[in-house]
Amino acid sequence: MAITLTKTTAGRTHLHTAIAYDAPGNKFISIQHVWNGIETVHSTEILYAGDGMVLAGDAETQLAPIIQTLDTALRHGTAVLEVITDHVAASHPLTIQRYYSYAGRHLTDSAFNQAMFGHAPALLAATERTRQASYTTSLQHVQNVIDERRAEDERSAARIAQEMKTRAFWIRRHREHLAMARGSRRAGEHNWHAYALNAAAFDRTQAAAIPT
Repeated sequence: MAITLTKTTAGRTHLHTAIAYDAPGNKFISIQHVWNGIETVHSTEILYAGDGMVLAGDAETQLAPIIQTLDTALRHGTAVLEVITDHVAASHPLTIQRYYSYAGRHLTDSAFNQAMFGHAPALLAATERTRQASYTTSLQHVQNVIDERRAEDERSAARIAQEMKTRAFWIRRHREHLAMARGSRRAGEHNWHAYALNAAAFDRTQAAAIPT
């Protein structure tokens, strides 16, 4: 599903800006809100295509809690919004943006640190070092998630490739397509013969496959 990010509330506007700021790609979005000693955390992942377009299964539902939290933080409490981009270009490293929302203000973390500690250069420098270290931790966490997904994809592809060498795989595929052909024919659908042809091809393949 593709949706266009619209700007109807302050929280939505800030989230739109944060998502669109960097290049298209997978966006790992998280928000942490603290108010009256209660901490609320939301996170999601979307595919941003550029030009304000988000591609996802249900992007509105995914983004709604984050937008609501931003709107809440602008009235009371403090929220930290983080967006990490896994760029479309595989060679491009992950990038990160972080924002603070509080008392009607929405600032980058760098601007927030400057506003809070600009009067004390040594303290500001220490805070900036902490910020960069925190960036490294967040980026590594997301990189670990991405690496594990890729490893699982490779393991799954290897399992499927091995399974496709076995007779049981092709017998199962033959039976599945034979059943679909019969069901389509009973329903009067014109594509039943395509299923039947596939079933016949799978039957021929299984005869040459490794017995299991």
